[in-house]
Amino acid sequence: MPRPRKPARLYLHPTERVWLIRDGEDTLRAGCGEHDRGGAEKALAAHVGAKFTVRKRESDPARLSVAEVLIAYGSERAPNVGAPATIGHAISALLPFWSGKTLVDVRLDACTRYGEHRRKKIWRGKPIGDGTIRRELGVLAAAINYWHEAHGPLTSVPVVSMPGVPASRTRWLTRSEAALLLAAALGFYREAWSDVATRKVHVRWRRNRKAISRHLARFILLGLATGSRRGALLDVQWMANTTGGWIDVDRGVMHRRAEGAGESKKRRPPVRLGKKIIAHLRRWRQMDRISRAAIRAQAAIPDDAPTFLHVVHYRGVAIASVHDAWDNARQFSYLDGAVTPHVLRHTRATWLMQHGIDPWQASGSLGMSRKTLENVYGHHHPDWQKEAAEV
Repeated sequence: MPRPRKPARLYLHPTERVWLIRDGEDTLRAGCGEHDRGGAEKALAAHVGAKFTVRKRESDPARLSVAEVLIAYGSERAPNVGAPATIGHAISALLPFWSGKTLVDVRLDACTRYGEHRRKKIWRGKPIGDGTIRRELGVLAAAINYWHEAHGPLTSVPVVSMPGVPASRTRWLTRSEAALLLAAALGFYREAWSDVATRKVHVRWRRNRKAISRHLARFILLGLATGSRRGALLDVQWMANTTGGWIDVDRGVMHRRAEGAGESKKRRPPVRLGKKIIAHLRRWRQMDRISRAAIRAQAAIPDDAPTFLHVVHYRGVAIASVHDAWDNARQFSYLDGAVTPHVLRHTRATWLMQHGIDPWQASGSLGMSRKTLENVYGHHHPDWQKEAAEV
């Protein structure tokens, strides 16, 4: 009896120290070196996905591979949801572990092993946390339910077991910390030294012009002013469009959703802008217009080139991440590792509560449910349990 064919898998070449994809008798290069295991896993996921042709109907979990269910969900459903890139990243993480398994293998022990497998991975110097694992397994559960509805019905629907919900992150920035972070984005840092005789500590500000990240400064100011998520801040443009949000500077409104885009679980309502951020936006828009005109005058780009369309950009080009610039600014400002880009949203919500803003207005401005706002940030409100405390 012939041995069953092994699923596509990664293999590290012993001498060249590069990752290969072995699939039966075929061996393909993943295009990644020894230390880029994450990139190799994405290449494997793409290879597995390219092989699958989704069947129209299948109800037996024992005959249905997990990979086929994930690929069907990613190709048919994910493009129509609010965060297709997030689903794509989750599928890329899921496929290396679940490849070769069927839906009957989706049990508590397998889900537990998946969590252990992911916790061994390091991302930006830290191991993958339970929050990320929950999101990835949530995509697996959504993919199974989608198949059950679109290509089933399944004779039995597996239950995806997930790790517990991690504690809510409560880190937020004080006004002085926010000022330090913004200064660091513009290249400023504090230099301190102590006088040997008097032991008096002296501090002076210096500037490293090579560390200036003006796109990060825009990201920080707009994040503190609106509390929008990272993706919304990077996608927002100067004019209405079908790919991201846009800012109506004249009316003082930031639209978080693209034209014609539907609402998702991550609520993205419009937000009214304050006078301070509007002043910054008017100045940034004028700067971008001047820069684009100057480049066009030099014939460096064609007239219809998509440059300087986004509010947060690097030399006129849209960016997908601010992590590198953020990490540099965080280190220049001596802030701890818990200060991530999402802290801007926490900070905005905290400041609104500390100023006693009505929860209905605050939740609408943040694009957050009132229940979440009160549960996570309500204790910062000056009226929180005020009457109860005096009884």
